[in-house]
Amino acid sequence: MPCNTGESGVILAHNAVMADESRIHNVMQGTAEYVLQIGHVHGNVSVHLPPGAEPLERAAWALARSIRAQWTAELTAWDLASAEPLSVHWQASWPGPRHGAPHDGQEDSGRQHGSQIARMADTFLSLARRRLVVLGAPGAGKSTLSVLLTLELVERCLPGARRIPGAPGLPGAPGPCARPGDGRGGETSPVPVVLTLESWDPDREHFRAWLARRIAEDHPGLPRVDGRHPAARLVQDRRILPVLDGLDELPQHRRSAVVREIDRALGDEDAIVLTSRTREYRAGEGTGAAIAGAAVIEARPVGLAEATAYLLHSAAPQTRRRWKLMLDAVDRQPDGPVAQALSSPLMIWLARQGFRTPPADPLDLVRRPFPSREQVEKHLLDLIIPAVFTQQPHAPDRLHAPRQWNHRRARHWLSCLAGHLSRRRTTELAWWDLHRTLLVRLMTPLTLLVVCLALSQVATTAGGWFVDHQRADARPGTFAGFTTRWGLELAVSGGLIHTMGVWIAVEVWFGFKRGQPRRRANPFRIGAALRSAGRAASVGRALKASAVVVLPAGLFTSMALGTHDPRPYLVMALCSTVVGPLLMVTIAAPADTEDASTPDEVLGSERTAALLSLGTVAVAIGIGQGALGWYGNGTFDDGLARAVAGWFGASAMLLLMSSWSRWLMAKGCLATVGRVPWSLMEFLRDAHHGGLLQRSGGVYRFRHLRLQEHLAAGAPAHAASYSPAVHGRPLQPVEPSPRAAGASPASTSTAGTSTAGTGFRDLVADAERSALSSRKGWTVHADEHTFTARSRRRQLRIAHWPSLLVFAAMAFIRFGVEGHWPRALLSAVVCCGFGVLIMLLGWLMPPRLLELHMTAESVAFTMGRRRHRLAWADVEDVAVRKLIHRKKDSKIYALHVRLRPGAPEPARYFRGHDGWFFILPLSVVDAVPADLAAALQRFAGPRWRPRR
Repeated sequence: MPCNTGESGVILAHNAVMADESRIHNVMQGTAEYVLQIGHVHGNVSVHLPPGAEPLERAAWALARSIRAQWTAELTAWDLASAEPLSVHWQASWPGPRHGAPHDGQEDSGRQHGSQIARMADTFLSLARRRLVVLGAPGAGKSTLSVLLTLELVERCLPGARRIPGAPGLPGAPGPCARPGDGRGGETSPVPVVLTLESWDPDREHFRAWLARRIAEDHPGLPRVDGRHPAARLVQDRRILPVLDGLDELPQHRRSAVVREIDRALGDEDAIVLTSRTREYRAGEGTGAAIAGAAVIEARPVGLAEATAYLLHSAAPQTRRRWKLMLDAVDRQPDGPVAQALSSPLMIWLARQGFRTPPADPLDLVRRPFPSREQVEKHLLDLIIPAVFTQQPHAPDRLHAPRQWNHRRARHWLSCLAGHLSRRRTTELAWWDLHRTLLVRLMTPLTLLVVCLALSQVATTAGGWFVDHQRADARPGTFAGFTTRWGLELAVSGGLIHTMGVWIAVEVWFGFKRGQPRRRANPFRIGAALRSAGRAASVGRALKASAVVVLPAGLFTSMALGTHDPRPYLVMALCSTVVGPLLMVTIAAPADTEDASTPDEVLGSERTAALLSLGTVAVAIGIGQGALGWYGNGTFDDGLARAVAGWFGASAMLLLMSSWSRWLMAKGCLATVGRVPWSLMEFLRDAHHGGLLQRSGGVYRFRHLRLQEHLAAGAPAHAASYSPAVHGRPLQPVEPSPRAAGASPASTSTAGTSTAGTGFRDLVADAERSALSSRKGWTVHADEHTFTARSRRRQLRIAHWPSLLVFAAMAFIRFGVEGHWPRALLSAVVCCGFGVLIMLLGWLMPPRLLELHMTAESVAFTMGRRRHRLAWADVEDVAVRKLIHRKKDSKIYALHVRLRPGAPEPARYFRGHDGWFFILPLSVVDAVPADLAAALQRFAGPRWRPRR
């Protein structure tokens, strides 16, 4: 009885009577879940099970489910999941004729929902090269289209997706998962992953490596493949479709480099979707920065009829009459500023949200005399915050109902946050980066001093009590009292140093970047956390981390063997180099959940990890310090005093290195002066639910760059003039500055460059663009045939400062906790003086020769005793990039060259990153001296890729 078991159906096998009634048998062929046999079974039963999914396929399904849940929630927050779709027209330009695809220049009246999105997905998947560039004006709906397209493509990656030829919407076109003419009708669709380009630095990381890293960070719990996270395999096997948003939000000089590196990294079979504003992308095309062979669709302005139909349909019944009067007045002036503003999907959404509830009246758009479209758009942008943060009560049965924030204060807080992002020239609001503001940096030493004062009082009181009660005759100045005081100081120092070693070992084990939080596994599930920690480590990192732990353990063991009582040192070695690192690895293990990380979850993980480490790791290290008092001639009180002092030192180091403590510091400082609310994460969560913010990984972003620019333009210059952030107290509305009020949206197209003003980095860049010939120490010879720049540069060494500052902070905390403030200040001064001494010694070393010689045939460069010459025929590209020397970021920029395949390479010393070789160090900014740039343009020709 041959049969196949499968997915569905219950089949009852019937008796079949043959010509010979003595031969009765049952036959069932097909796919079934259950097969019921009635009667006797004669012969063999053959069951063919369908093949199971491969591990990589299961990982792709898990990623697709996580992507679907993440962006479905975002559409709900944007109020687009159930709203009537707005009809947006897209003009398509395809790289070549495709069966069933629109012709070049043909407009697709694509409603951004339903069958039209499915039709767009079908056309995209039918392209020979699945590359799509989505262009449009600011607020044209590019990001919304990319999310809707992502959700449509995600559905096709899950089991049961359509994989048959002749997809609906494109009669006769190839199936959604097949390529034309390749005969692979069952090819699996790649999983679309929406990422912002803000977090990628092409000078430091290859595109594929960045893509795999972001997937591993945002989705740490995907099913493992061969014991490792599947992100790298998914990228390598082309199972990922990157949907890249925010190209136009990058600084101008980075856009061309980003597009070139993406285009270079893409293979013939790689797929990609890229969104950008039209002007920014077309400007890059003029310099050769474009995605080769990509289809291009560009959003057209929304017609007044479509906008009217959408707004009337979405209006509440009690306000529909007023909407009708306003839209009729706008229709009588089709070229007026209001009609022009309502041609943008963003402005239509703002109008719909802003006039949804009283007292906002849509008739204000025609009653008030707006002189220009920009003024109408500013008015709509001002309405969205009062519409989101209303004072109306919410339904009592609503889950996680938002707080009733004062909309004037909410406007002020959002303006401060937008100004912070613009000054940092970024669009990602990461809670762990708020401490980088100037106010927090100035307040940190004062806060550290206050904490040390409080801890010193506690430690002095406890230590004095222990000393007084250790022995009856232990008076100040006796040997017993001196030993206890000295032992407490050693215990605090030991706690600091051992905890620093444990922290370094954990960072090496997981490959964490310092200051970058991660979503942690549940530490109370010890077995799962240890398995996650084991999967997250590589052999090389595990060996390095083991070396960090084994060396102190060997030192303690050697000390124990040389004493008459080895127990104290063995206990210290066990607690500090075995138990402490094991507990820290368990606490810091990455999460094993498939869902995408959110800011609240990342912050909650960091908070839990910090508090658990204080109660476990710090306790273990404190016990190790107390062992010196509990064994030998010490007493229980002596050991307890040492243990408490060691716990103080370990806790201070854990909090100093924790992202959560820096977050508390930043939030406390900013909330004290009124720049943010005390419940900042709750406020950001409510702003996200109201559609003002969107979540991407563990960070927040303003839903649209135009909103961030508008709020940043109205950010107060001195937030200290406002009262502290006490919830519910009225606040006067923030009036934009005259300069910002007169700025047009076009003047703020770059993320924050016009609103942030001229900063220190801009001043340095202007100075570095001056000609080399005008600088002291440089000799330049330039004519029509050659260009030679020569300098003898002294080295100003600064790489030692991070380690010295950490050591100074450790010493300051140690003596501060003990109440020895002269020692604390002296240690800080000594550390800083030692750093200055190292810089002076480096400055006094013989200067290093730097020389660059260019002709029409070759380029020669010299650094110290190393020299090399390259023919221009062997050079493919010349660009300014960050100098990554020996796999370390030097924090400076340098002139780099990339060679053609097979060309002779310079010495290993000149090797940079990702196939580049540096030929001349420049500065801490990416500015190029004017005469050097002119010489590169003349001699390198099209190979020279200037940053624009």
